Amino acid sequence: MQHDFPSIPPRGLLVAGTRSGCGKTSVALGLMRALARRGLRVQAFKAGPDFIDPGHHALATGAPSHNLDDWMCGAAGTRRIFTRYAAGADVVVVEGVMGLFDGYAATDAAGSAASLSRLLGLPVLLVADVASMARSAAALVSGYLSFEPDLDFCGVVCNNAGSESHAALLREVMAASLPGTRLWGVLPRRADLAMPSRHLGLITAGDDAQAIARLDALADWLEAAMDLDALLAALPPLPPSRGSGGEDPPRR
Repeated sequence: MQHDFPSIPPRGLLVAGTRSGCGKTSVALGLMRALARRGLRVQAFKAGPDFIDPGHHALATGAPSHNLDDWMCGAAGTRRIFTRYAAGADVVVVEGVMGLFDGYAATDAAGSAASLSRLLGLPVLLVADVASMARSAAALVSGYLSFEPDLDFCGVVCNNAGSESHAALLREVMAASLPGTRLWGVLPRRADLAMPSRHLGLITAGDDAQAIARLDALADWLEAAMDLDALLAALPPLPPSRGSGGEDPPRR
């Protein structure tokens, strides 16, 4: 597919979820694949020490993905990794870990997707599982948006709509309850797009014979429900490198 976008400065976002299993990985992979198919140079990253998701990222983008963990590597080390591998990319997509605010400990944000968002200056695209919800979906999203007021969000994607009428209801609910929040799309439930898994999580990219076809199907799923041109245009340029960020805190 041809490059659909004019020349723009590098941009990025962090895809985070309301919880594990909400569709965060599917949305991140679909977005990576859709943008890469347009001829954009997409650099993927994964929050935390996960080794399986980066393999799928690499298939989606055609470039190696890298891990970011500010608890294990500290602020300076995390920024160095990000700056090194984001150089030359048109778009950076970071996939979060677990729920948006889940990290090292109950009272410590280190290791969370939220912590990475602040550290790297990347806005959050929140993926919310809204199965069997109506107005409650707005309450769920509102809680995430307000939990840490300094966190920057670029918008929300609702996942697991059971029907088009359910999707229309969710759009109405979000517009009425959270008019200042951009709803980028309501994704229909697609059990056939679920990534195959086993006891340790997703199967590795090399073990999935249908990996490329599934990535293209995920990209098509997003393209049908989201205005990716508008999403990309709405993202702020990546902040300039702030260097190493000073000394890392001592490890615990």
